[in-house]
Amino acid sequence: MGWTFVSETHEPMQKLLLPYRGKEITNREWDKLVKEELVKEFGSRAQYVHASDHCSNMKNVGACDCAKTGRALVTRVRRGRPSYYLVL
Repeated sequence: MGWTFVSETHEPMQKLLLPYRGKEITNREWDKLVKEELVKEFGSRAQYVHASDHCSNMKNVGACDCAKTGRALVTRVRRGRPSYYLVL
């Protein structure tokens, strides 16, 4: 998936993350939100939307245009399994 698709998911993910603002979530929790909610709008393509695509302190190839900007949805606070992200 390219940045165009991932960028389309920015606003829907932002709405889903509102209750988590200021809290840490794991990449597993992110995946659960995507699976339960984003799939309704984007179908199976939603599985390709990762927290790291909307991150303030890292940028993957094909990431949302919010990555590494003030519009990012999360910031990674801990790497590993699971990784932890602070919801901005």
